[in-house]
Amino acid sequence: MDTPKDKEDASAGLLNGTMITLIGGAFPALLTWSVVTDWHTWIAGDHTMTRTEATQGVTLLIVSLLMLRFGLRMLWLNGSALRRL
Repeated sequence: MDTPKDKEDASAGLLNGTMITLIGGAFPALLTWSVVTDWHTWIAGDHTMTRTEATQGVTLLIVSLLMLRFGLRMLWLNGSALRRL
């Protein structure tokens, strides 16, 4: 990731970092909401899930965390660059 050279690039980087962070945070929020709303089903053990579904969920969670990390790094880099410019 390159440092922005002017205020327009830094502002665009802030917007992109914000969008990536929001998209990355959507799946963990959805997963949390799903667990909270179906709490009794999860506790009772009535929830059935195949190995493929579990693998997809874990993979999506890892990708979401990587997107959050990348988005926050973009916000940090472009925010500090905008303050310098």
